[in-house]
Amino acid sequence: MNRRRKTRAPALLSIDREPGGARLVLFAILLMLLAVLPHFGHLRPEPLLLFLFFAGWRLASLRWSRLPRGRWVVIGFAVVGFSVTASIYGAPLGRDPGVAFLLTLLGLKCIEINRRRDLDVVVLLGYFVVITHFLYADGINWALPLLFVVAGFTWLLAQAGHSGNARSGLADLRLVGRMLLQALPFVVVLFYLFPRLSGSVFLFQADTRSAMTGLSDTLTMGSISELIESEEVAFVATFTNGALPEAAQRYWRGNVMWATDGRMWRRGKNLPFLRSDAAPGPLPPDATRYEVALEPGNQDWLFALDYPAIVPDGATRDSDHHLYLGRPLERPFRYDMAVTGTPPPEHLDRGARWMSLRTEGTVVTPRLQALVDDLVSGTDSPREIANRALAHLNRNEFIYTLRPPLLESDAPVDEFLFETRRGFCGHYASSFAILMRLAGVPSRLVTGYLGGQENPRADQIVVRQSEAHAWTEIWVPDSGWIRVDPTAAVAPERIERSIDFDSSLDSEGLVLFENANLRGLQRLSIELVWLKDAIKAKWNRWFTTFDQDRQRELLQSLGLGGFDMRFVSMAAFLIALGLLTLVSLLLFRGERRRAEDPVLRLYRRFQDRLARLGVRPVIGEGPRDFAERAGRKLPAKRHTIDAVTRRYVELRYAGDGAVDAVALRQFRRLLDAL
Repeated sequence: MNRRRKTRAPALLSIDREPGGARLVLFAILLMLLAVLPHFGHLRPEPLLLFLFFAGWRLASLRWSRLPRGRWVVIGFAVVGFSVTASIYGAPLGRDPGVAFLLTLLGLKCIEINRRRDLDVVVLLGYFVVITHFLYADGINWALPLLFVVAGFTWLLAQAGHSGNARSGLADLRLVGRMLLQALPFVVVLFYLFPRLSGSVFLFQADTRSAMTGLSDTLTMGSISELIESEEVAFVATFTNGALPEAAQRYWRGNVMWATDGRMWRRGKNLPFLRSDAAPGPLPPDATRYEVALEPGNQDWLFALDYPAIVPDGATRDSDHHLYLGRPLERPFRYDMAVTGTPPPEHLDRGARWMSLRTEGTVVTPRLQALVDDLVSGTDSPREIANRALAHLNRNEFIYTLRPPLLESDAPVDEFLFETRRGFCGHYASSFAILMRLAGVPSRLVTGYLGGQENPRADQIVVRQSEAHAWTEIWVPDSGWIRVDPTAAVAPERIERSIDFDSSLDSEGLVLFENANLRGLQRLSIELVWLKDAIKAKWNRWFTTFDQDRQRELLQSLGLGGFDMRFVSMAAFLIALGLLTLVSLLLFRGERRRAEDPVLRLYRRFQDRLARLGVRPVIGEGPRDFAERAGRKLPAKRHTIDAVTRRYVELRYAGDGAVDAVALRQFRRLLDAL
């Protein structure tokens, strides 16, 4: 009895042994490394080191083929990888644990690249890894490089689909370019016209603990020995009408603080005298409008020039011009704003007067009391008292420094005014406000930003964290609250110019200010910064913060504001489909022309020229018969027609079909003679 012998299917050749296979594996791992690279600033190092180990193991196997990569090796690595990740994050729920587990899977799949189909899986995982970066940041800094990574993955996908690597890499690169070009109009139309959810493009963003604004909801005098120098952008203000405000008028109002214990200032909770104003009156014709693109941070208040004349949607404005959202900013926030330049009429009621004169907790030493007595001697005018206090700061060699000494006594105001006399804006604003209260002048402290770098390329003012500032407001009868900046009495340059941190970080911490007259490389450098800030602002406006309000404005400008969103959605889909079809036809036509025989293309041009002279080709007519008929009808051009036809027959039907460039140029010259 003959038993049928079982036959095994022939084993597939490993990709490492295929022609060009090892090169594809190398490209795949390099692209994955580029895709993972931005996560080195987001995740714990353990999952990233695991991924590097797995990728390195697969790279080493290209050099040493005996390196084990079997099923049990992968299972062992998987147990180790998932155990390490689980010990750090626990269950894979949430952003960071989910991304860490995804990187572990990607690293394990690196080891398993044995066939070309494995490259397809790696590419799909790579696409997911690219998307995860936008869960942390949606700025333009990584968006453009990651676009090239996506193009690289797509190119690798095209290369893996050719058996034996028969197609050149350059041809597939052109294919990827055409694919991206085809997809671009479809994506653009759907992105801007399809109905949007509330919020930004990506609803999950970095938590606010990792994004600091440089400002806090309290200001403690003397507890900070060094001002944090940060060149990070706090917000960008784009002006839509009117001239940019002068440097001395760029006081960006943030938090307003009423309560103090002599050392620390805070806003105070549930202040009954503050009234919410969510519906301001109409704007005057001369109001300057601008748009603020605020970076995420740990504050819930918004910034505006004095005095904010618009309350953004979802925000509240108190009667002290304090704008706030009531929630921390977890993603970039865009809002429209306007400034009138004139404060609205105000009233100081009994509760506000009591709070703005309260000095409980302030230690008043004899010399501090003597200074207060000098300020009020012979006058009860708040302006005169404030001017005397400013003159005291100006006459007594106070120093504006980034590294003030700590104020460790129980009387920090006395210690600062009579002993150390070295500080930054917080010291001067706090001590000045307390002096005013001791002198009987209602005062409050305001924190925000002063200045900003003007970007003439985009009518923008870029305000950085380093321009954080504090100033004082005092109550003057018949005038209301007026701004008094005591820093101007010590360092008037700070009002006009920003701090030059590169030159101010000596051992003394003495402050130098930026020079407005830049030349040569310095001028080129600042131009590049302006260009970068302008591009970032456009990106935030039209991508990061493109929400329902922005889409509504765009539809209004396109004349579609009155249509139902279902109609707009259908129109967007049809427009995108039409654009996609048009681009596809153009690309197909170009591809067809490139694939066409160049000799035949030139001969058809020859036939078109004769058709304009009245001789049209007939279906089924050969080139010689066509030339004979054309020569009889156009005897003056018979010699040229015969020469073109003979040359065409030689190039088209003689030899192996290969035509060099010289022969094509000669043939083209014959056509030009016609």
